[in-house]
Amino acid sequence: MILMIITLVATIIGVWILCKADFSDAIMGIGALFAVCGGILAFIMAIIIITEHVGVDARIEENRIEYESLCERNEIVASEYEDVSKSDVIKDIAEWNKNVYSYKHWAYNPWTNWFYSKRVADQMETIER
Repeated sequence: MILMIITLVATIIGVWILCKADFSDAIMGIGALFAVCGGILAFIMAIIIITEHVGVDARIEENRIEYESLCERNEIVASEYEDVSKSDVIKDIAEWNKNVYSYKHWAYNPWTNWFYSKRVADQMETIER
């Protein structure tokens, strides 16, 4: 959210400088740079925000399936079943938990929360080993 606000403010400042005709050429160049770069960054961020929030239900379902699969593999390891490598399951569970923590961290960070869906973050759970 804060990153988006910063780019929008930069764009507005750049346009404001360009609208004032009594500045020097160097300041007008800086205003043009602010307007163009801020506008491009705001556009890119808007696309990222839109694509992150489209298809949330599918992402939630994919995460649920992966979570249940890892839980089942964890139960198999706990039952001493011979065909499953314990280290692979532990590594996969650790990777899942790391991804859950990272996604939740960035989803609730005020600098980046618009780039992540809180619905997805709230549906993700860590797996106890």
